[in-house]
Amino acid sequence: MKVTGTYTLDAPRTAVWPHIFDPAALAGLIPGCQRLEQVAPDQYRGQFMVWLSAVNGAYETTVRVLEREEPSHCRFQGEVTGPTGAVRGTAEFTLAESDHGTLLTYEAQGIPSGALARMSPRFVEGVAKTLINQGLDKLNRDLIAAQKAAAAGDVQPAGPVVSPQRRFGCVLSIFQSLLARIRSALRPSTSSSP
Repeated sequence: MKVTGTYTLDAPRTAVWPHIFDPAALAGLIPGCQRLEQVAPDQYRGQFMVWLSAVNGAYETTVRVLEREEPSHCRFQGEVTGPTGAVRGTAEFTLAESDHGTLLTYEAQGIPSGALARMSPRFVEGVAKTLINQGLDKLNRDLIAAQKAAAAGDVQPAGPVVSPQRRFGCVLSIFQSLLARIRSALRPSTSSSP
């Protein structure tokens, strides 16, 4: 499974990077996020809930940073495990200044096991792209709101003060939760016909 795409965020790159790696902001982008913690330098662990009929349950995620070049590039690997199997993969993104803000380019590759591995790759990739865009839409709204608040004098425009390691852990968790949500969305229905 491979998913690629671009998204223009309405904020400068120096404002985008801290928001991408802010645990509180990222937890809001991950549906059902229960916890996210750093367990070692460049290693993170988290848990989130999935509420889809065939795959309800708690999913654990682990993520490890492979490369990081603030504020322009990041590459990581991770695994999501839950009641219906696992997804292992890698992802990377780049942030580039553009005329209208920041151009985010991403690429993710995953190897599913269990029920997800039996699904159509085209369908899985479509679901992944939809979920990624939903998260990026939310991130963009948050960035716009932060800029408006900063312009009104309500907050500091530099973003939250959070260690780079904690910030990175959150973005990695998003990738892993998206992979798990794709897997759960693609699980075949278990209902029977009369």
